Amino acid sequence: MRFTRVSWRVATLIAPTVAISVAASDARAQRASAGATATTTASWTDPSHHRVRMVAVAPKVKLEVLDWGGSGEPVVFLPGLGNSAHVFDDFAPQFTDGFHVLGITRRGYGASSQPVSGYGSARLAADIKAVLDTLHLTRVVLVGHSIAGDELTKFASTYPNRIAKLVYLDAAHDRTGLPALFKDAPIPPSPPMLAADSVSPAAARAYMERSTGVLVPEGEVHAIAVFSPTGRYLHDVTPDSIGAAILGGVEHPAYAKIAVPALAFYAVADSARDVISWYSTLDSAGRAAADKVFAAFTPFASAAREQFQREVKQGRMIELHGAHHYVFISNAAEVAREMRAFLVAK
Repeated sequence: MRFTRVSWRVATLIAPTVAISVAASDARAQRASAGATATTTASWTDPSHHRVRMVAVAPKVKLEVLDWGGSGEPVVFLPGLGNSAHVFDDFAPQFTDGFHVLGITRRGYGASSQPVSGYGSARLAADIKAVLDTLHLTRVVLVGHSIAGDELTKFASTYPNRIAKLVYLDAAHDRTGLPALFKDAPIPPSPPMLAADSVSPAAARAYMERSTGVLVPEGEVHAIAVFSPTGRYLHDVTPDSIGAAILGGVEHPAYAKIAVPALAFYAVADSARDVISWYSTLDSAGRAAADKVFAAFTPFASAAREQFQREVKQGRMIELHGAHHYVFISNAAEVAREMRAFLVAK
């Protein structure tokens, strides 16, 4: 099982989900199970109150759009790499009292189409525009987590008249230097997933919480993985090649072209334990590797914050010390409060 690919704090800046392994023979048996369905067992019902719509953005390409309802200015949530819009199932609905709240699952993930191409930043930004055009949304607030920050910046610089405000959820980073950083400071392996952790979506979700310290919504687990009719994990919805294609297309952020107010939340790591959430499970060699990651990541993260402050003309930054990369889960109340104040400000 591969829900998450390394650290939910560090590597989620380039890939949000951590490598989870099951015995190869068990995995082969699971994949061979008859009647497997794409994302869920027949008895499960998504508890989140949203409408789901598939919107065409290109020939043979449709994106999943979640609509939590509400009226007022449109606020559109974009997930990080590896996630679907369902990752916001518990957070986004609280804004429906004053806004029309939606979420878009990018191509390649969740229920959205998986074309062989179109994963560069320009195409991903064009996908967002196509959704907004279809839904007749002239001007919106974009809220993005992790690598979705690249899409926020690209969209705002390409289609400036379509943006009212931007909110970066630990998302405003220049990721072009990350491959070299992690090559020099490899992330220690996360705890393996045992066979018992793959028997059901609930077991998989509980494992993810134990391993990472973050409990994602039920709908997100069902959206990013394929389960058998009996509920056993079979494989991920998205192949590794799609994440690699998106990572291969990252660009230096054109912050200077952002002409609207922007709010950036940053999860600030104060120790290696903040960076590698499974630090306590590591042996001495693993902890030494984690300490090396922290030492390398700290100046990178500091430079990202300084760059945002320096280059975004109407930017405001909020540092959340000790927060998880999924700041909208680990620090949900504070993030929601600051977001609301930002959204209503004139």
